[in-house]
Amino acid sequence: MASYTEIYQGADDNLTPKYQTGYQESIAGLGMSLDPRTANQLGEINHKLNPGTRHVEVSAISPQVFDSIPEEHLDEIKRLTKLTGTSASIHAPLVEASGVGERGWTKENQLGAERQIENAMLRSHKLDPKGNISVTFHSTAQLPDFQPKIKTKDGEEITGLMVINSKTGQIAPINPQKRYFEQVEKGELKEEPIPFDPKTELNKINEDQWSSELAGVNRYADYGDQELRAAKRELTERNIPEEVFLQIAKGVDLDKLKEEHQVEKDIAKATERRIVSGQIYLRDSYRAMKGLFDNAWEAAVEKGNKKDQEILKRFANEVSSKISPNMEKNPQKINELKNVIDKGLKTLRNIDTPEVFEPLHDFVIKQSSTTYANVAKTAYKKYGETAPIMNIENPPAGGGLSRAEDLKELIDATREKLSKQLVKEGMGRSEAERTSKKMVGATWDVGHINMMRKKGYSEEDVIKQTEIIAPYVKHVHLSDNFGLDHTELPMGMGNVPLKEMMKRLGEKGFEGKKIIEVGDWWQHFAEKGGGNPFRPTIQAFDSPIYAMKAFPGWAQADVYRGYYSGHGPINPPIHHQTYGASFQALPTELGGEIPGNQSRFAGAPNQ
Repeated sequence: MASYTEIYQGADDNLTPKYQTGYQESIAGLGMSLDPRTANQLGEINHKLNPGTRHVEVSAISPQVFDSIPEEHLDEIKRLTKLTGTSASIHAPLVEASGVGERGWTKENQLGAERQIENAMLRSHKLDPKGNISVTFHSTAQLPDFQPKIKTKDGEEITGLMVINSKTGQIAPINPQKRYFEQVEKGELKEEPIPFDPKTELNKINEDQWSSELAGVNRYADYGDQELRAAKRELTERNIPEEVFLQIAKGVDLDKLKEEHQVEKDIAKATERRIVSGQIYLRDSYRAMKGLFDNAWEAAVEKGNKKDQEILKRFANEVSSKISPNMEKNPQKINELKNVIDKGLKTLRNIDTPEVFEPLHDFVIKQSSTTYANVAKTAYKKYGETAPIMNIENPPAGGGLSRAEDLKELIDATREKLSKQLVKEGMGRSEAERTSKKMVGATWDVGHINMMRKKGYSEEDVIKQTEIIAPYVKHVHLSDNFGLDHTELPMGMGNVPLKEMMKRLGEKGFEGKKIIEVGDWWQHFAEKGGGNPFRPTIQAFDSPIYAMKAFPGWAQADVYRGYYSGHGPINPPIHHQTYGASFQALPTELGGEIPGNQSRFAGAPNQ
């Protein structure tokens, strides 16, 4: 079988496969991604420019690799692209912009992510200081799908929900539960359980959590009250005055108490233990009640719930005169403390349940859009109209925010926050909105979204996803697969419906670059003599050979490659033996017998 590294392969052997997509694209519209595994992106660019690539994408998926690229290399890449008439883009490292990690969310994680993303954004400007270089960031970095779905013959089915405790940052999955009692509440009981509804389940979790916390406050208040009542009752039964109770509560010396009131020390100690126990329970109850009040007030303000705000304000006004700092530690304030706790519990039972748990999807959108907006504003303030363009990419289907709806929501939220920040900086609203749309868009990875098929979705579903995101797309990543795994093959080797997808993008005005991302090609084919994937890609696209974009294209090039019809090598040795022409020392590309690796598709630098 002929190698991809050979331009002139002799007559067609009918064995080398021909890959087609049905979509035609000129070489000028294509670009090659550099190997993301190495920080030597300068060395990589030489190999990728060799076969005629007009655009390269500097790639460093790992933050450590990206930070290992010397500044001098970026300067050299800029000079090299200018010298060769090519352009460049950046695939930034995979950083979780929301700050969510394996152990949940922290503000420190989010701040660190923002600094890493900002560094990538600002450094990218060096490659194109007079233009708007495209910088791609993933919507999420290796987070699972927040609301996984599958498609069956009965339609789309939600199979779970990821939630986060917004107070603690802890993440938990909600798996479908078989519930029947809701049917009883509606007056009937069926054999089939209630269908899983994420919103209903989330409401139930929040209600259960709120009820449990209120019950905890009430339980500790009861324990404290019981201990204090028992202590008083025991003294009363011994005809000991209440004054002794107060003195013990204040921590009076028990020996002195015996001298003044003839109270045996062991009785005083038993009373002291009960009083201390009761006070501890009441303190815990009071502190927990204060925490619930804070959560309730914050939730009411965030949601604009005026009704609950009024209820909480009324309670605060009623008890403000009775509350003093550290009153829970003052024995003389025990009765006032119990009254405040009782009123607080009654108040908190009468408000809407605060949503302590929220969908992880909503939380990540909120936090990531803040991070991306902050970075975009910083870049714009520093570079103005030449600032890099932030394009947010869909990760492989099955990951967090991997669908078109998710990506659209994240981009809209980022644009809105960026626009508001620019207005605060003094920019007019219409100009701020225009700038936000220019600076934040989408990178659409056609191979990533094709992996929906693993969940039962069809080719039509993949195309529909492209329709949804099309108005936002400024950059495209090209990789093929069979919808099952993240294989990253050259286009035409899998089942990505590229022709229809590019048609949908074109209908919405897409004119950006299309970057060939083929990680598996390098792993399985290039290193085995398969050469540069640029050639099979332009063959699959039937890219025109000539600048006027006329026939022939690269897909037809092999048809006319032989000197004569039939099988066999070009210019066989017998010709030279017969006629005496000593051309055998020439490389095979020129008809000789000396094998070489210096063709334009061999991956070697230009000579």
